[in-house]
Amino acid sequence: MSFVVAIDGPAGTGKGTITKLIAQELGLVNIDTGAMYRCITLKGIRQGINCLERKEELIQIAKDINIYIENHNGNQQTFLEGEDVTTEIRSKEVSDFVSQLSSIPEIREIVVDGR
Repeated sequence: MSFVVAIDGPAGTGKGTITKLIAQELGLVNIDTGAMYRCITLKGIRQGINCLERKEELIQIAKDINIYIENHNGNQQTFLEGEDVTTEIRSKEVSDFVSQLSSIPEIREIVVDGR
């Protein structure tokens, strides 16, 4: 049986912490949409796109991107196109642009729908 549990709320309220604990306890993968937005942002930055004026290119990146999340020895790792980017997606450069990218409705739809 397959199921999805979503936890939503404002930043800094412990959503990430509780989902990691639940996933670890039950042996599940925590699908971190924040990490997914960060992967799209990182790929855009790598392609020289770090402004909303290139919105269509960012949407295409979101459509074509290959992201997967795995648990390794109790730690969750995020992979972008097969590369472990767990640390890199938390960089200042990514953090500075991810909220702008995640505000694009088409990208939000792609991430939420898992397309």
